[in-house]
Formats: sequence, C-alpha cells, structure tokens
Amino acid sequence: MSPSPQSTSLVSRLVRFLKSHPLLFLLLLTPGIPEYLSASSQLTLLVISPLIFFGLLAANLGLYGSGVILIREAMIRWKKGWASVFLLGVAYGIVEEGIALWTLFNPLAQPVGNLGFYGHWLGVNWVWTVGLLIFHSVYSIGLPIFLFGLVFPELKSKSLVSGAGLTFGIFGLTIDCFALFVLESVIYPNYTPGAGLLLFCGLVIAMLIITARKLPGNFLKVKPSQPAWGPRKFAVVGALLFPATLLTGGIAAGASIPPIIPMILDIIFAILILTRAFKSMGSANNQEQKVGFSIGLLFPIVVFGFIASIGIGNVLIVVADLFFVLFSRRLWRKWHQWTLIHSSAIQTGLPGFGESPAPLFP
Repeated sequence: MSPSPQSTSLVSRLVRFLKSHPLLFLLLLTPGIPEYLSASSQLTLLVISPLIFFGLLAANLGLYGSGVILIREAMIRWKKGWASVFLLGVAYGIVEEGIALWTLFNPLAQPVGNLGFYGHWLGVNWVWTVGLLIFHSVYSIGLPIFLFGLVFPELKSKSLVSGAGLTFGIFGLTIDCFALFVLESVIYPNYTPGAGLLLFCGLVIAMLIITARKLPGNFLKVKPSQPAWGPRKFAVVGALLFPATLLTGGIAAGASIPPIIPMILDIIFAILILTRAFKSMGSANNQEQKVGFSIGLLFPIVVFGFIASIGIGNVLIVVADLFFVLFSRRLWRKWHQWTLIHSSAIQTGLPGFGESPAPLFP
C-alpha cells in the first residue's frame, strides 16, 4: 500500500510553518495568551474592523513581543534561572501597565473597575497592581518562554536574535510605550500620573533589573531528582494560580476586607504555588509534568475569556479556544509518546546476563 498523502489542512500547514519559524511562534504566543485567549483583545474585530484589529495586534506585538524576546535573551546571555525571569517579568509589567497604560495609577482606567478605589493610596492602585504584576510576570513572560522550550527543546538555551535584533526590540518597546502614553493622554485628558510616579516606576524597574542580573544562575536550583507528582496534579496546581491571585482582590473588595490582606495573600499564593510546583517537578523525566502544569496554567484563562466573551459578543473566542485545545493535545501527545519510548528503551535496552551492552536508541 502506498503511504497516504500528507495532510494539507490549514492547521497542519500552520503547524509546519511555525515549526520553521520559531521566533514568529514565540511572538504569537505572547500576546496570544494574555490578550486574545483571555478576551482582553477581541478577535471579533478581525471581521468587524480588520484595520483596528491589526493596529491593536501591532501594538500588542510591540509590547509583549519585544518584552518576551528581551527577557528571554537576558535569561540566556546572562545564564540566569526562572527567579530572574520573574523579576524581569514584574519589571515588564510596570513598563506596560505603569508607564504606557497608567492602569497601575489611574483609578478611572477602564479595566481596573472598583480596584481603582479599593486599595488606592498615594496615587497607586495597590491591590490591582500586585495582582496584575504577578499576572504579567507569569502569563505574559514566563509561560511563553516555558512553552517555547517544550515546543522547541533544541532551541531552549539558544539565542534567537542578534545584537541588532536586541536593539530593534528595545526601540520597538520604547516607541510602542510612547505611542500608548500619548493615546492615554487623549483618552483621559483630566488625568496624568505625574512625574513623581513615573520616576518611581523607573527606579523600581532599574532595581528589579539589577537584582535579576545579580541573582546567581543556580538560585533555587532543583537537586537531581524525579518528579514528585503526576501530570494531573501539576495541572490542578497550575489551575489554582490564576483564581488565587487575580480573583482575591475582587472578592476582598466586595467583602470590605482591608486592602493589605489581599495584597499579601496574592504574593503568598503566587510564591507558594510556583515554588512548590518548581521543586516538585524534579530535574529529569519531567516533560509530561511540565506540559500538565502549562495546561493547568492556561485553562482558567480560557474559561475566563470564554465567560467574558459572552457579554461582549466576542464570538471568535471559540477560534482561540480551539487553537488552545489543538495545541495542548499536540504538545501532550508529543511528550507522552516520548516518555513511553524513553521508558521502553530503558527497560529493554539493559543487557541480559552475559550479554554485551547495547545502545538505548538504534
């Protein structure tokens, strides 16, 4: 029998294209997760107003794309670990939400809601700020880099851009932030964060970058070990992060709890969940666990985006959800099959008594 022809479906062609363009895959992964999967940016605009959709896509790529590339390159070139990545992710969140979009300060900013008044002190929306910076550090920066390493394990420790590419990324992020700063000035003509808050942002960003640069590369390094949990438990633990850190503030505001409490709880929950998962993942034979944790992190965002889309008529969110399902399925099958083959090779590759050793893989 002759082999069946290779599938020419749109999904198959898209997968092949992204496999040959890993940098593009990383650029689409973020803002894909924090913006389009969560319904913060509407895919329906692609049909209603393509010009606006692609304009917003360009702005999102200028922010998220530049940020994730610069931080990933810092991780590789500085030889740093995940602790440095998360610190740089917080710095990125301040750049986007503080300097460019003002949501950390403006109590009337559209996405902030009642958190613009609950916990607002010295010109800062503190409860909103803590939860959102955790979100950007994990979902806008850390998770795309983590998923990229699972999809392209051979590129996990390799640089993707040259020195000119880094310069272009810095330039793109700067121009994008300036344009959004001007746009916010037009949208909110009666509000300005003021030079003091912007200077404070700059100082905190500088401190975070310096700290990330000085942290040892083996900070919080896991000792050689096998995973302590199965993939399902990692998925459940990952699914807890989003509601534990993003919904705490809204619940506390409704219950009139002192703002300092949800702020502290957000930080405790984030550190506890991430460090516990990190230490339990081990350092060997943990690809399935990594996939399970990634899917768990993404799942609440998918649910949140779907529910939010019902009220705003964002019907194309189903397309984003479909891509999430297909992507998760392919990623799981890839590493599940690898684990089975690897386990089988270990079991069958050991020589019997009196036999000469044989290689594990032909």
